[in-house]
Amino acid sequence: MTIASRFIRIDEENSIQVISAIIISIILIFYSDISTPLGLMTWILYFIPLFLTLYIRWVYSPFPVIVCAILLTTISFFLSPKDMSEFYALIDRLLFYLLIFVSGLLIWRYKIHEANLWINEERYRNMIEWFPEALFVIKDKNILFINPAGIELCKQKGFKGVSSSYLDLFSPDDQEKIQNAIIQALKGGKYKLADVKIPCPEGSSISVNIWIGEIIWDNLPAVQMIIRI
Repeated sequence: MTIASRFIRIDEENSIQVISAIIISIILIFYSDISTPLGLMTWILYFIPLFLTLYIRWVYSPFPVIVCAILLTTISFFLSPKDMSEFYALIDRLLFYLLIFVSGLLIWRYKIHEANLWINEERYRNMIEWFPEALFVIKDKNILFINPAGIELCKQKGFKGVSSSYLDLFSPDDQEKIQNAIIQALKGGKYKLADVKIPCPEGSSISVNIWIGEIIWDNLPAVQMIIRI
């Protein structure tokens, strides 16, 4: 099972839990609304299931909640015990309809933006997984990420991989210039190093070309290193 498929399965499980919470909360709010006086604005609690839709990947998830909230609030208008003028109670509900609809639209626009980010992330992940060159993400001398081609390179050369120091992959004679290039890359530069030696377990070594540049990883500056044999 790939990393992407595991993330999708976890996301589906979370969505089922959130949908269950939304349904239960809507039922409880409706029951509470019809059981309390007309002047008690219990229906304001429908904003809770609306905001829970933020945790569902389906872009249009706010709209079923909006429809249910408006429909059930209308029904409760006739079923709730009367303790105030029905005219003012109706005005309150009309204002609520407007607010929950506008809130739903804002959530919908946010979810569209989030969906676009997810699509771009999936494209980037697929591209990295099929990238023929070894790709490493490095921060503070440690390797944070290695693509499949990089993992294969590490296996062949007897290197531990993630959580190891990237310097251990290279010949001691080249470690200083690689470290200097990474320091400069963190200042915004991009560097190519040619004929860098990677030792092999049997005592020989191979020459590779390296491209080094700065990226953002987990909202912090890091370095991307591409190794081509």
